[in-house]
Amino acid sequence: MTMDILAVLLATVVGMGVGSLWYGPLLGEEWRKAAGVTREQVAQSNFKLLMAATLLLELTMAIFFELAARDDTVMHGVQLGCLAALFFALAMAVHYLFEHRPMRLYLINVGHTSLVFILMGAICGFLR
Repeated sequence: MTMDILAVLLATVVGMGVGSLWYGPLLGEEWRKAAGVTREQVAQSNFKLLMAATLLLELTMAIFFELAARDDTVMHGVQLGCLAALFFALAMAVHYLFEHRPMRLYLINVGHTSLVFILMGAICGFLR
């Protein structure tokens, strides 16, 4: 198996960018309220550690999509991303149900991850 480093790096950057927008100006306040996270908690968090851990996790997901992209089509990558998103959404639904967490929070979080998976799959399929 070979790996396209450019695809992995681009998919990682896109994943970080989508997260920054999604949990920032687009849905940041909605997410914070639904998650029960206060502004004080956000201000007190170790931002450098959070970003470093997020970068490592996004990189790991990008590597998965690059290795799983078996052919060189965007459509295959998108299909792979959709399939991964579906399984992720179903698995997370079980946790949210038993934890009695808000549906709004579920939709925000699953929406973000689904979009990232689809974009990562598309990038890796396109650049493969």
